[in-house]
Amino acid sequence: MLLVAAAATTELSAEGYQVNNLSTRQTGMGHVGTAMKLNSESIFFNPAGAAFQDSKFDLSVGASGILSYCTYTPAPAMDNGFYAGEYTSWDSDNRMSTPLYAYFNYKPTDRIAVGLGFFTPDGSSMNWGRNWPGAHLVQEINLAAYTVQPTVSFKICDRLSIGAGLMITWGNFDLSRSLLPVATGSMTAAGGLQLAAGTLQAQVDQLEQLPSTPELAAQIAALNGYIDQATAGAAYFSANHAGESLVSARLEGSADVAVGVNAGILWDINPQWSLGMSWRSRMNMKVGAGHATLHYASPETQRYLTLLNTLSTMAGGSEVIPGLDKGTFSAELPLPTTVTWGVSFRPAPKWEFAVDLQWVGWSAYKALNVEFNEPELGIDPIYSVKNYSNTLTFRFGGQYRANDWLTARMGMYVDESPVSSDYLNPETPSMTKLSYTAGLSLRPCRHMSIDLAYCYVSSADPERTGSYPVYNYQDNTQLESIFSGNYKLHAHVLSLGVGFSF
Repeated sequence: MLLVAAAATTELSAEGYQVNNLSTRQTGMGHVGTAMKLNSESIFFNPAGAAFQDSKFDLSVGASGILSYCTYTPAPAMDNGFYAGEYTSWDSDNRMSTPLYAYFNYKPTDRIAVGLGFFTPDGSSMNWGRNWPGAHLVQEINLAAYTVQPTVSFKICDRLSIGAGLMITWGNFDLSRSLLPVATGSMTAAGGLQLAAGTLQAQVDQLEQLPSTPELAAQIAALNGYIDQATAGAAYFSANHAGESLVSARLEGSADVAVGVNAGILWDINPQWSLGMSWRSRMNMKVGAGHATLHYASPETQRYLTLLNTLSTMAGGSEVIPGLDKGTFSAELPLPTTVTWGVSFRPAPKWEFAVDLQWVGWSAYKALNVEFNEPELGIDPIYSVKNYSNTLTFRFGGQYRANDWLTARMGMYVDESPVSSDYLNPETPSMTKLSYTAGLSLRPCRHMSIDLAYCYVSSADPERTGSYPVYNYQDNTQLESIFSGNYKLHAHVLSLGVGFSF
């Protein structure tokens, strides 16, 4: 039972697997920026804004550290009599995610600007541990996507500009999951070996009724050897590794380069008001030759599970533990279209406020299908229904330039979940996010800015209850079980950036 969710978890900084921390200044301002003149950082937020740069050169670099936390509590279900008492909960142990950005913009004339951006627009990290109840869905997953974007901006007239950039994106991922549920894995292995031993014993009983020959005696001896091993294996699994993952698959892959477009328009209506719109095209990230490794709980576990596979194929069935490490696989993941509308308002020289509304085309992510490249291995394709829906994100922020060396910022945003409750997966324990942000910039000299920001991300609801349909590995149309539970999550984001303008 393996579902290669190559890139389907959340950073807790944005719904789906979209990253929202690609400017320290704008992180502190609720991540607004579509209708703002951000110099080189407009390369990401709205390429048209880069043409309004008031210096010849502008450089901005920075990074964020995202510490995300998620807690799972099993939901009352049929197998526990719908008991609603206290349950043990499981906490994720996620590594710190570190999205990066670097932007450079050059303005050779008053109307034209050319620039280059590097950033990580999509990524995620989630680690539930090896032996938690949903280990057969996911144990750990890490995803990173990287984009280089050459950009050109042009002022049509003094107050109207357009811009576009070519997004050249690549990435990598790794995913670990148990091939048997931890709650029943040992019983499944023990029962399978006991059944195999019984089947083999019936064959031996039939063979012993035939006239003895050297060949028949050798066949009976071989079958008795398998019976002894199967009996020992069943006893081993009955006594060991209860509630543990017997075997896990770790899948790794690198996506081929994908190319998309980031374009925008900015209308600086008057000294107080600006309007902007930006569009980022959909890209499909394709993994052409990912590979897997299998990790067993112990050498004895590996030996007896290998025996179980052998006996299963001898009986005309398929392998209980598929040989995923014997070949390579391919998969495809969409990075969705986004359209953002923005307005900024400057009521006084020291104040600026902005609002962004973003539409994300998550409906492109209907399923994640995985196919193995070597048909001779006989490994069936794997299908995972996602059924994401399009979402809206609302962002609001403001900044106050207190003096020449200090600017303070605050903001907030609401990021709608693309995942319905009947497809809520621990790979993506998705909730509508509510985030509050604060930041400041210090200018130790005229040409340099040091930027700091903090963002707290939580759910709009205290917790979210949902379930996910688990499908049988051998027959992806046959529903095997439902994995249900309650999820709580939050994140802290710290961001540091440095800017130079001259």
